[in-house]
Amino acid sequence: MDKDAFLRKVRLFSGLKDEEIKEISKYFHFKEFHKNEYVFFEGDEEPGIYIVIDGIIKLTKETAEGKTVILRLVTPGEVFGWLVLGESKPTSTYTAQALIDSKVLYISNADFLRLMTEYPALAVRITCEASKMVLEAYDRLKSLAAEKVEGRIASLLLELSKKIGEDQGDKIVIKAPITRQDLAEMTGTTVETAIRIMSKWKKEGLINTERGKIEILDPEYLETLIS
Repeated sequence: MDKDAFLRKVRLFSGLKDEEIKEISKYFHFKEFHKNEYVFFEGDEEPGIYIVIDGIIKLTKETAEGKTVILRLVTPGEVFGWLVLGESKPTSTYTAQALIDSKVLYISNADFLRLMTEYPALAVRITCEASKMVLEAYDRLKSLAAEKVEGRIASLLLELSKKIGEDQGDKIVIKAPITRQDLAEMTGTTVETAIRIMSKWKKEGLINTERGKIEILDPEYLETLIS
């Protein structure tokens, strides 16, 4: 895919002139990651900033108890990565891994700082987007302690349906190979509990699951489970 063409479609770059897009695109580089391949690890120095072109990237963090929690699934057009101004070697606070085969645009910390100098307004947009993502990730961590498991899983499915779901008549289809393990890690529960709740909802006609997709059949009811 042509970098200029992609950047024009990203909300962060809306309103920029073609010549500005062309100059900015020089700072970005294509990268591809196969399913389950790691983008960077928690503690890595200077991971840089990424924009997802295609695919899904999951951001995970290890808890003090040694459990893995999925903070967020990053989808096309969204930003992830880490940049801390004022530090010589910023380090990532989470791990990024491809949930499926994924393509991204990458900009290094050094190039991002140059971009800030030449296009400060754009740099502010990207920084705000990355900061928003981090805050949402930590909100998920807080909700793990406050919300019941059914509510957490319902909230997650509704979030995914809004981000990557497709309306197909009377149902919303999430086309992604999300496993029960993924659901457990994203909601801070056990695989067994995730299987039990999803099986219960399937029997009740709230959802349907097939290989590589989840169908939301009654989103209104799932909304009622969120505290």
